[in-house]
Amino acid sequence: MAVGTLVTMAIGPLALLMLAAPSVARSTARPWLLLVAIVALADSVATMLPILDKGLQLPGVHWNWSGKLLDLAVMAALTAALIATRRLNPREIGLTFRQAPGTPRILLIVVLPYLVVLVALAATMFGNTKPPDVETLAYQATLPGLAEELVWRGLLLALFDRMFPHRDGGVGYGLIATSAVFGLIHGVAIGDDLSLHFAFDSMLFASGTGFLLCWLRTRTGSLVLPVIVHNATNAIMQTVPLLA
Repeated sequence: MAVGTLVTMAIGPLALLMLAAPSVARSTARPWLLLVAIVALADSVATMLPILDKGLQLPGVHWNWSGKLLDLAVMAALTAALIATRRLNPREIGLTFRQAPGTPRILLIVVLPYLVVLVALAATMFGNTKPPDVETLAYQATLPGLAEELVWRGLLLALFDRMFPHRDGGVGYGLIATSAVFGLIHGVAIGDDLSLHFAFDSMLFASGTGFLLCWLRTRTGSLVLPVIVHNATNAIMQTVPLLA
């Protein structure tokens, strides 16, 4: 079994637990800390398991379809259990199509400029030098946003907000903590020889995007826009050609 992959799997859960640790001072927050550990570990294992065991991967594919589908199924089950036991309610997780007042203005003054800037940066700095294949487009436009938003801007953000309450619609500790760890897991990996692989640009971009997605989730009250923006971001990064 790949030791490096196992260590990489532990980075996200450990970082989340470290950032959630201040909550142990309050006895009422400790059960939420346990749930953070369960969600974070389940997410990491479900996503990485098909990478550890290639037999679990779908035949003839290059992207981690099995990992994301398994992660989505596990997170959906955990979400259903938390709602059924009334630990969390659907609104806290963002499981609603109803958008908060002001969402159209957010689309106009935040989301559209962000996507335009992203296209411009991709065309001049990090776009593709060859067209993506059909599988890449299908994968990037669907599964990452669905699975990762349910975990990071849904369950984990809701759990952190329970541990560290803040004013509704504001920037709370949970938004900052989950965005930071979201960037960390996209920028740090451990090789099988236990060597550290660090990509600061990937970490910075993922943290910034995670912050935006968390803010959208908080301001709109729904995961709908974060899922759409997440998948749009991935699709842009895979489809816009490098022109410079």
